[in-house]
Amino acid sequence: MVQRRRRKIGWTVNALLTKKNIFYYWNNRNKSTVYSQKLNQLFTTTLHITENSPEASIATKKENIRAILVRDYYLIFEITELTIKVLDIWDTRQNPQNYPIK
Repeated sequence: MVQRRRRKIGWTVNALLTKKNIFYYWNNRNKSTVYSQKLNQLFTTTLHITENSPEASIATKKENIRAILVRDYYLIFEITELTIKVLDIWDTRQNPQNYPIK
């Protein structure tokens, strides 16, 4: 049986900054970190699932760039044979014209 190699998951500086800002917003709005922790766990779990089946995500016009919906956020990532690199997180409640991947 051939065992597939696990892809390494990485985050760009821009994606980490966006994630930090999202968590900061929810922490201040809810006066608690519980929602941010749950959202972070959803991001992590979704990326690990995507590791094995990236075809389950949404293809974009750019080659190797895909997106997957987690609650109200698209995780936008680049996929290669060895890595999944999260490029950005986009809140779907924003104006669609501001979508970062054209």
